[in-house]
Amino acid sequence: MKANRLESYSITALSVILGILATTPAKSQPITPSNDGTGTTVNQNGNQFNIQGGAHNGTNLFHSFDQFNVHSGQTANFLTTPDTRNILGRITGGNASIINGLIQVIGSNSNLFLMNPAGIMFGPNASVNVPASFSVTTATGIGFNSNNFWFQAMGTNDYANLVGNPSGYHFNVSNPGAIVNEGNLSLNPGENLTLLGGTVINTGQLSTAGGNVTIAAVEGGSILRISQPGNLLSLEVGSTTANGEDLFGITPLSLPELLTGGEITQATSMTVNGNGDVVLIDSNTLVADLPGTAITSGNIDVSTTSNPSLSKGGQRGSNVGGQINVLGDRVAIIDANINADGLNGGGRVLIGGDFQGNGIVPNSQQTFVNNNSFIFADATTNGDGGQVIIWSDGITNFSGNISARGGEFSGDGGFVEVSGKQQLIFDGNVDVSAAFGTPGTILLDPENITVGESENTENSETVDDNSEVQSTENIEISETETVDNNSEVQSTESRDYPTTENTENSETVDDNSEVQSTESRDYPTTENTEENVDNSEITENTNSETEIADRSETTEKETPIDPFAQDENSDVTISAENIEELSGDIILFADNDITINEKIETTESVELKAGRSININADIDTSIGNGNIELFGNNDEMNIDNRSAGAASINQLDVTTLNAGIGNIRIELGNLGEVGDINLANLTTTGQVLVNANGGNIARVSENSLINAGSVLFQTSGSGGIGLTDAPLQLNVENLEAVSGSGGAFFDVLGDVNIGDVSEDVDGIITAGGDIEIQSAGNVTLTENISISEQDATENNSGVASTENTEVDSGTGGAINIEATGDIVATGNGIKASGESVSLSGTNITINDEFDETSGDADVKLEATNDITVE
Repeated sequence: MKANRLESYSITALSVILGILATTPAKSQPITPSNDGTGTTVNQNGNQFNIQGGAHNGTNLFHSFDQFNVHSGQTANFLTTPDTRNILGRITGGNASIINGLIQVIGSNSNLFLMNPAGIMFGPNASVNVPASFSVTTATGIGFNSNNFWFQAMGTNDYANLVGNPSGYHFNVSNPGAIVNEGNLSLNPGENLTLLGGTVINTGQLSTAGGNVTIAAVEGGSILRISQPGNLLSLEVGSTTANGEDLFGITPLSLPELLTGGEITQATSMTVNGNGDVVLIDSNTLVADLPGTAITSGNIDVSTTSNPSLSKGGQRGSNVGGQINVLGDRVAIIDANINADGLNGGGRVLIGGDFQGNGIVPNSQQTFVNNNSFIFADATTNGDGGQVIIWSDGITNFSGNISARGGEFSGDGGFVEVSGKQQLIFDGNVDVSAAFGTPGTILLDPENITVGESENTENSETVDDNSEVQSTENIEISETETVDNNSEVQSTESRDYPTTENTENSETVDDNSEVQSTESRDYPTTENTEENVDNSEITENTNSETEIADRSETTEKETPIDPFAQDENSDVTISAENIEELSGDIILFADNDITINEKIETTESVELKAGRSININADIDTSIGNGNIELFGNNDEMNIDNRSAGAASINQLDVTTLNAGIGNIRIELGNLGEVGDINLANLTTTGQVLVNANGGNIARVSENSLINAGSVLFQTSGSGGIGLTDAPLQLNVENLEAVSGSGGAFFDVLGDVNIGDVSEDVDGIITAGGDIEIQSAGNVTLTENISISEQDATENNSGVASTENTEVDSGTGGAINIEATGDIVATGNGIKASGESVSLSGTNITINDEFDETSGDADVKLEATNDITVE
């Protein structure tokens, strides 16, 4: 049987947004059935309206209304039978529905769908008593059987084909109608609450413990598909052509007209200012009169913290937080409280899209989260923190607060992504800590990114505890002038959010910028708030790195804030305060370069991964907590398409120090693109240092550069070398091993040193034809090889050198020269000069094996101030 033909509508569907909505006939019956053969009846009993009849098809019941309004104190009862699974009601009269009373379902555990293309508004007294899921839409059709058949908002329907659960929504108008909620729409635990229209505004309360809440706004001509019953929506953009003709003679009012021209002014959270703009009253925020705009300024709660025993199975039965989706072409979170906490695990929050813009949900072009918005996905007792994604394909402006912490008694921190594919302004706070587990991850992932502050920037930001920052291009952490430690995200036993009064963004961050975690939550109020919106611009240099200059413009209360205002000169801007005394991991990923211009100090680890170069222009200090420091340039995990041309290098400024305490330091160049060199200044640790230039050179930056470590392993190959004859690497180490290419290996050791005992895969010091020179102010003990080979010393399966015999052998390559102020002790298989000369000079020289001076054409020279012993 052929699918029903989709009819076209021109209900240019009023933009019902904000406070809105239309007029209803004064004192008339607010709910009237359509005379279209559907069979819906409405019987009034005082303030109660009993809805019966309709077209019944299997488990689905269809109703058709000419108008559907529920005034304050009134109740709309949908009466059903136990076999009914879904109730679907359409409103055909062309007027928006104003609901300021109670909607309930009696007689079955049914889902309820309401569809009015003209618009739907829930007033401040609106509530629902629906036993299952509740979906409200201004679509022109609800699909069945994979959207092959449609329950149409206008015209006739073939109900015989509308079986099973709904599979999608169709918006066959140029400007789909709007949905506004100022009420308290609360469902039973584990259910699905969906508001789906052209523009969707929530200033009220939406809740279902452990369930799903979806706010989605779409443009005309769209089809939204339901991936699974009650689950996420996927979007087909422009799948049909919306008909703009006014077939039904309906001329929707503009937003100001809807607020000021109707007989009944319904909205209490919105107004029209003197300029004719529609504004959210509490936050003084403009609302765009454009399809695809989704704004939440109220509360959304899918937490399970107050529901110790949820009846439904799966995630709902395990006391894990539910899922919240706020989706659209333009998405704004303004003075909102979004809660997906769970007793045994945090839930999931998607704002503007899914992870890195992938997945099936529609992506926004602009996403805005203001500083008085709070998003929670904590595991409050046990389990891991949840997942929070803030995304846009265009620009994301984030100043909000996110918490995705691990449980109080067990569990790891969660995952948070705040990203704009093209542009990102980050001025917010994120906490993914874990009291008894591994800290979580914070991902910032725009095309180009600067974390930090350039010389002209005033606004600043904290990259906080346990943060992982990822980018597809450049990352720069730079210096600020004013530091306030209270601006850092902190994890404590209490979670209090301050009252904000007379707040201005500036280079100094005041005490109110602190975010703490607490058992109780006191949400903020805002008075006389001043905000800076999109107050940055960038200068891009020839290296494709991004720097920021401040363009601060303080917005007074009288001037509404436009959350979607754009700066044409803006690229990617992330302001940064001084990153000091952090208590968790800092991980930065970039497909191009990473530049550190400001000291990083943390109690745990620092990991930098770049597709090209890493430039260290300030100290990195993990010594307080003895965390590791790891630098990976030219990293194979990055996207080469976003990597600039040129050789990758890792460079330290000569005055900088990497200090890991007793942790380890690892510095490597990978194979993503052309390989450059590693230039080292100061490294300090009592642990291990591993440096691999992958064919490049390993060099010191200046004569003052010094490596202090317990053990050191240097590796390179090909023509690469380690130090130079006139610029050896200066070391103060206990154990030393090295694998070099034809460039040789040159060391100046300040004290005693043992050659060996660093890595099981490397034996001593080996080069592929280059000279080996070791100068020591103390004793030199050779417990492993010092040898020169014709073959590249890194050519084996492990990528490092390994020999069976321990000896000092010049092989067929360069010379070996060891000079010690103290003693030289060779405990291996002797000394050979198979190639060029071998020279040992010290106070005492002891060779614990053969001394073969005739094994080659070159000389073996031993010089001792005191004794030379061959055992």
